[in-house]
Amino acid sequence: MNEILLDSCDFYVTDQKTAFQIIADIVASKMDVSKKTVLKSLSTREKIANTALVKGIAIPHIILESDFTPWLLILKSKTLIADWDCLDDSKVNTLICLVVPKIIKKTNKSFKKIIQIIDKLANDSVIAKINKAESATEIVQILKR
Repeated sequence: MNEILLDSCDFYVTDQKTAFQIIADIVASKMDVSKKTVLKSLSTREKIANTALVKGIAIPHIILESDFTPWLLILKSKTLIADWDCLDDSKVNTLICLVVPKIIKKTNKSFKKIIQIIDKLANDSVIAKINKAESATEIVQILKR
């Protein structure tokens, strides 16, 4: 599973726009695409539906045209993101960013592993462990179990 969890990052942000800028910097650099392309994908998906779940966790999506192996970028803010509300009215501080190609086969092994990881977010004990984690690296370890 290591091959899909490309990166983890701890940061201090208080607004969604800045969080998206940080995500765009990382993804644009790793994927050799423009930051503008990443930001457009993030904001387009967020306009469709808020990607914030519960207890401070959001799953922003980045969908790119090129063909590549899907991966996750895990970020942990040391502060709450004041303008990003979860379904339970908590504020986002943990981001599990899904980075996928526009066209992907459901039989793709990496995509199947990502789905398994995302499914873990339905487990209250996993959510509790993520909320206690002090860094993105700790969250990666929780999700790899």
